[in-house]
Amino acid sequence: MAIIEAAERLFGIYGIEAVSLRQIGMEANVANKSAITYHFGDRAELVRAIWQHRLPTLEARRKMLLRQMRERGETENPHAVMRLLVQPNYELLDPEGVHRYTAFFRHALRWRTGQALRAQEMGITPASLEAMDLLKSLAPDLPEDLLMNRLRYACCTLFDMIYDRDCDIAEGRPVMLEDDFLAEGFDMMVSMCLRPARSGAGVRSSM
Repeated sequence: MAIIEAAERLFGIYGIEAVSLRQIGMEANVANKSAITYHFGDRAELVRAIWQHRLPTLEARRKMLLRQMRERGETENPHAVMRLLVQPNYELLDPEGVHRYTAFFRHALRWRTGQALRAQEMGITPASLEAMDLLKSLAPDLPEDLLMNRLRYACCTLFDMIYDRDCDIAEGRPVMLEDDFLAEGFDMMVSMCLRPARSGAGVRSSM
């Protein structure tokens, strides 16, 4: 567990590729330099281990939010759907109240290997799949690949904002009130994801 938490912390600060397994071992106070390779194999498997550690908690919270959304009749509310997608990640804090997971996730979303790894784990998070389906239902005219691309960049932007806010708090700088901050973030994500597509827009393979 110490290795997973150390990896999440360092990946969140410096990025997935910028951190060596040796640095993670030192951060976790692991004396055996080969322990990480022995237990996890490589960087990709360590990232997968972080998700396997975090996803059950995120899934349970997302199921609860999804049930509450249905009870309130909010499944067609864009802001409620965006909250369903993002809020469980935001609520996951370390003992110091810092958003280590979203800091890690912003880099994992930008890491090409990480995108494929997360897609492989979607099968164990059915509430996440339901949340994605709700988002798609709000934009039936958008190509799915374009919508998912927008969502990835919107999440990266919001998670960057969360990281910056945590840094400002740690340094004693003034920050926006949390409720206002989240409302602003969800507004931004709705605008980024659900605006109409330009004619012929979509994600195309490069030649």
